[in-house]
Amino acid sequence: MKKQVFYFYEALGFDGAEQLKVFNLYFPSGYDFFEMDEETKEDFISENPAVNRALLHALFAGEKMRQYKRPILLSAKHSESFGRFAQEEMGQLRQEELRVALLNTQLEIIGFETIFVGTLTEVSCSPREIFQRAFLANAYAIIIAHNHPSGTVYPSEQDAFFTKKLLKVGQDLNLPLLDSFIVTKDNYWSMAEEDKEL
Repeated sequence: MKKQVFYFYEALGFDGAEQLKVFNLYFPSGYDFFEMDEETKEDFISENPAVNRALLHALFAGEKMRQYKRPILLSAKHSESFGRFAQEEMGQLRQEELRVALLNTQLEIIGFETIFVGTLTEVSCSPREIFQRAFLANAYAIIIAHNHPSGTVYPSEQDAFFTKKLLKVGQDLNLPLLDSFIVTKDNYWSMAEEDKEL
């Protein structure tokens, strides 16, 4: 972290080494922002008011960001639990919608996001938006789900073609598609449960 402090001062046109010496006087062996007393903070700020105040705000924000974790929606280790979850979320929708579940390395769902909304009978989309969203979320793997307002739970030829395309792109990008779901208000279909790649 002291390297970042050095570069902070350098970026503002100060002598990073000199400013780091001052920083080390106040914080010789690290510190916890939530335990820093007001007197130490004010003394440090008084050395270079605007800049040191900005530094403390930046370090505090960085610490908060480091502690932030995405909430876990559910475990996707069992297709049935995800199928029922997707069915509850999407089964009653009147238009077709495609959503992507973003998974961490423990196969926990850290996001379930709508990628496309279509018509009553179809949704058209490209793999680019799906994988772009997965990379932005630093996902380990994905699951896709879309609904069939018609009530038919089985995949169409278009569904099969699109899923095969996603499987291939996922393999190439080392970001695998683990399953593909179709949901209706009464049921769900899972590629993994059917034990085939469509």
